Amino acid sequence: MYDRTFGTDWEKAELDRGEAVDRAFALGVAAGCGSDRPTELDRVLAAFPSAYDRSLVELAYDEGRTKALEAPVDEPEAVWKELVDAAGTPRRPPVPAALPGALSELTLTERPRNGPPSSLDLPSFLRK
Repeated sequence: MYDRTFGTDWEKAELDRGEAVDRAFALGVAAGCGSDRPTELDRVLAAFPSAYDRSLVELAYDEGRTKALEAPVDEPEAVWKELVDAAGTPRRPPVPAALPGALSELTLTERPRNGPPSSLDLPSFLRK
């Protein structure tokens, strides 16, 4: 499934973060379906020297594997089609679901709270 969709003939320089996350998610789905490819995952991880990028790739892999194991269908091909489209793109974004809310939500567009920050509020035991 993974080989048909992505192929394994790629170079480090060709792989950007988004494509690596998509590949890692698909590798996780394949692993959840019983077609584990650890050497391909290692190649995707090796394409990025920073720990941040590698952690995103690992999160996407874990998310894909989890989604595949939790899929309501048993056939590997059906699980693959449910989670990954024909172009190799996950049907649902893999990383935002795996990241904590503080990292995945953009709060710059929200209006600031009225009043002092909560760190300046008096504790309840000091109030009458």
